[in-house]
Amino acid sequence: MGKIILGAVLTAMTVFGWEAVSWTAIGWHQNGFRAFRDESKVAEVIKANVTSGHGIYLLPALGEAPKVATAEEKKAFEAQQKGAMKDGPYVYAIVRPGKGDISMGMNMTLSFIRCLVCSFLIAGMLSQATLSYSARIAFVAAAGMFAGLTADLPMWIWFENPGRDAGVNIADHVIAWIIGGAVLGLFVGKDPVAER
Repeated sequence: MGKIILGAVLTAMTVFGWEAVSWTAIGWHQNGFRAFRDESKVAEVIKANVTSGHGIYLLPALGEAPKVATAEEKKAFEAQQKGAMKDGPYVYAIVRPGKGDISMGMNMTLSFIRCLVCSFLIAGMLSQATLSYSARIAFVAAAGMFAGLTADLPMWIWFENPGRDAGVNIADHVIAWIIGGAVLGLFVGKDPVAER
């Protein structure tokens, strides 16, 4: 058990370190970000049109037709929504309309805790496997790929997240957990033993 704890803690530190480098030094995430032509005007429009505070907003909203609508009104409503979606603009945005308390220290702490929880989860799975060291790295890297495919690919499929950004995010998960697997594999997992 001691090896699992030590391995998971060191893996969390390693993955957290990679993510810090990935987001602050490499710049491949930020290269996909776009800016509005006139941020102050867009901010004014957002503040004036937010309906229920902090949350995820869609444009067009893609709501359901009113329940009291006739069949013809529902059909017209659906056609209008499909047209708005096709013609654009389309927006999927997390909106915080007012002030927010942003704490880099708290965000870093929560990020490390997330890395630690993930490291313990994958350590628990890896502890049950009989694999060579390189296969342990591949096992953990596959978990990183799984994380990217389940977390980032749906955003590309359903919400038009640009393919470039989805690819970068998935690659980031894989690299993080290749590095994490290199550390974790030193402490966790059983070596295959040849038997007669």
